[in-house]
Amino acid sequence: MSDRSTAAEEEPLGPVSGLWRSEDMELRTMSIERSSLERVVRRFGELGCVQFRDMNAHHEGEDKPAQRSFVTQIRTCESIERSLRYFDDQLTNFEISMKEPPSPDYDAPLGVDEFRGSDFVDLPNALETLARKLASDETSLKDQCDKLERYKVEYMTAIERTLSLKWSGEFCSQRSLDLAADELHREEQSLLDVQEGTKLYTVGGGGSLGQLIGIIAADKIRVFIRLIYRVTKGNAVVTYEDVQDDQIEGSKSLFRILYSSFEMQNRILKLIAANAADVYLGKLLTAADGRQDPKAAAIPALPETESQLRSMKENLSRETEDRFKMIQSTEAMVHDKLRSIARVHTARRHYVLKEKAMYHALNMMQIDQGQFAKATCWIPVRQIRKVESVLNDHPLCRLNSDDLKHTDTSEPPPTYFETNDFTGTFQGIVDSYGIPRYHEVNPAIFSVVTFPWFFGIMYGDIGHGCIIALTAAIMIFHQDKLKKIQLNEIVDMIFGARWLLLLMGIFAVYMGFLYNDCFGMMLHYSESRFMFPEDWVRGNVYQNITCYDGTDIPLVCNDQCHMKDLVLVNVSVGNGDLVTRCTCPNQVNLTSSVNSCPNFINYNMDSPNLMQPSDGPTPFGFDYAWHESDNKLTYFNSYKMKNAVICGVLQMSLGLVLSLFNHVYFKDTKHILFGFIPECIFLFCTFGYMCVMLIAKWLTPWPNTNLAPNSLETMTKFFLSPGAYNLFDPVKCAESNDCSGYAYLYSGQKEVQVILLILAVSAIPLMLLPIPIMKGKEKKKLEAMGDPSAALIDMQEVWIKQVIHVIEYVLGCVSNTASYLRLWALSLAHAELSEVFWKFAIMKMLDGAKGVGGGFIMWAGFGAWLSVTFGVLILMEALSAFLHSLRLHWVEFQNKFYVGDGNKFAPLDFAEIIEEADKARA
Repeated sequence: MSDRSTAAEEEPLGPVSGLWRSEDMELRTMSIERSSLERVVRRFGELGCVQFRDMNAHHEGEDKPAQRSFVTQIRTCESIERSLRYFDDQLTNFEISMKEPPSPDYDAPLGVDEFRGSDFVDLPNALETLARKLASDETSLKDQCDKLERYKVEYMTAIERTLSLKWSGEFCSQRSLDLAADELHREEQSLLDVQEGTKLYTVGGGGSLGQLIGIIAADKIRVFIRLIYRVTKGNAVVTYEDVQDDQIEGSKSLFRILYSSFEMQNRILKLIAANAADVYLGKLLTAADGRQDPKAAAIPALPETESQLRSMKENLSRETEDRFKMIQSTEAMVHDKLRSIARVHTARRHYVLKEKAMYHALNMMQIDQGQFAKATCWIPVRQIRKVESVLNDHPLCRLNSDDLKHTDTSEPPPTYFETNDFTGTFQGIVDSYGIPRYHEVNPAIFSVVTFPWFFGIMYGDIGHGCIIALTAAIMIFHQDKLKKIQLNEIVDMIFGARWLLLLMGIFAVYMGFLYNDCFGMMLHYSESRFMFPEDWVRGNVYQNITCYDGTDIPLVCNDQCHMKDLVLVNVSVGNGDLVTRCTCPNQVNLTSSVNSCPNFINYNMDSPNLMQPSDGPTPFGFDYAWHESDNKLTYFNSYKMKNAVICGVLQMSLGLVLSLFNHVYFKDTKHILFGFIPECIFLFCTFGYMCVMLIAKWLTPWPNTNLAPNSLETMTKFFLSPGAYNLFDPVKCAESNDCSGYAYLYSGQKEVQVILLILAVSAIPLMLLPIPIMKGKEKKKLEAMGDPSAALIDMQEVWIKQVIHVIEYVLGCVSNTASYLRLWALSLAHAELSEVFWKFAIMKMLDGAKGVGGGFIMWAGFGAWLSVTFGVLILMEALSAFLHSLRLHWVEFQNKFYVGDGNKFAPLDFAEIIEEADKARA
């Protein structure tokens, strides 16, 4: 960029508004009575058109929020938000909707009884009252939730203890001791001589082995068994089985450990605690001196009699039933509490968002001990009357009119565009690159057309475009319903771009008709111009043909320049093949000796089945006869490549024109004379000339296409060999059979190209030198006047920026033009992929769909084609074309005129604040 991005020295032209340029803004000061301060700012938040300017940030050299007037209120809002987040989590955990219907018993605003029957927002200390109410509700809800969790733990403990009683009397038949010992240590299977089914502990009996029965997570049991084996050196046996009970949360395993010493018991208990296992029953061993581990004292003892066992089961059954009833009653209380909270939860959240934003705005004002608070704010000119009407409702408030513009600040006005669902998408694309400078030409207004247009060039396909357009149309038709649904991030992004998708689909369909491409097929919607008679191959003679012998000299008969004397005839060349030849009428019976006719034009056949000169090409799009031709790809590539270059130069030229509009609006004369004009000269004399040459080639009827100038070779010689041209010489062709070279596109082509190159080269110093020289003179003038602003002009920086800009522009004209070839490349890739998928997934399957399995083959082929069509061509290819179109607009187009260093208008807007918060929660 050159220093065209610097601020204009003179005032711009008259006011503007809309999408062409940003809304006119004015910096106003207002005085608001202290007693009306909060009510007025709330009204501004509802209007959403006032951006407050911080008047306290520059005090004492830095911003100190703790010294602002409303820090306490903001902290109260943050405390309320913490409580609301806790309620959010609990409402989600208990699956309670936040759209609970209102209840007559709970009709107080925000659920606060003190707010009943009044406009609570104007009540003194309303925010503190709500904070106390929420703190009380949070404390009550936490107590109930804690009780509920405790009851659930006790209920689960009772169930697990009941399950552990299963092993209190006998060994589990599903897991034998031999199996357990074999898993732990295959070499010591006879560690304890106990066989499967043998009782290790009988009710009422004694024994020398200690036992622990408990439950552990199923995914830890095998590691747990190995650890027990290692810490006991194989002197303990663990048996287990997986718990099959729907009441147990998660996957659990019931285990039983047999050991033989007090020391081993202590190590096992530590290992149990480390693995988060629970022991519910045990036969504990004591030390030789009678000591017992304190941790083991809390473990219930195994029942020693049948009566103890029955009593323990009955107690656990009652405990389980009691805990279940307590859980049900507590859950009902929690649900009732949360349902009452849910009815006002959204209203509370929106209220605190508004209050917090309001107090942040109030902190930007100058508030002293007097009667008024002073504020400066940016206001769109079209909204000033609305702001004045708000202030007029409060007699002591006023909007000062004697200080309309803030003259003691260099801060540029913010940029604001009033958009809707349609234009907002395109404005968002531009803003993602950079916010437009105040009153700079807005690229979004052109992107409405050029963005989907470029997408259509790259994605041109009737079928795929219809799918995208239909999807967007469905979203638009149901947009009111979809706006009320919380969509995930990706779907919400697609829904937000529904109007862009609709245009992209429509342009893709239009370009698909031009390309005559639908799912890789060419359609017969336009009459072909390559319809020949069925008996053409039988050697019938057709008169009135103008033939050429490979040069620009027509073939004639008997030295008579009557083109109608020539005939076109199919003759045999000796191997049974027929070829087309030009000849005189008396030579019709000859064979391969007649004159060769490399090309023929001016079809004026007597047969009605042949193309007439007045018919011209096919009425619309590509002729479908190209579908089966051998040179189809060559023809399509040639057209799409040239079309891409022409479209690119047109868009870059539009960018230069828009830069002129910016210079004129900001009265920047020097950049018009030494920026815009030489830039146009360079672009139009080089690549603009190339586009004119391409179009001229299309419009010229060439008797022999080999004589048409090669565009790439011509432009290469244009830059590297000025004045050189590889001209076709018919004499040299006839004498030495060297028929290379091309005909002139127009008379004087060499001279014109030399002149254009001289103009393009001379434009470079015109871009480079004058502006820095003028800046240097301006600095000297300021220094002579003693103006301190002269020190702000760094000539070294000015020269460096200008050199970089010129180099960037000159090289950019080449690289940007080449970059537009992506339009051709992606169009080619899309068309070829569509054709390949159609041929191999559909046509090949149809060819092989024979016999009994033919139906299945067709079904499989169609499924494969449908999958790759949606997965590759519609999703991946559409995204690729979208991103490439985005790049062409951001880089190749906008760098010609767009600065994009503006500040976005950020008013106090309650609706926008709530919308963004709701999206963040979704």
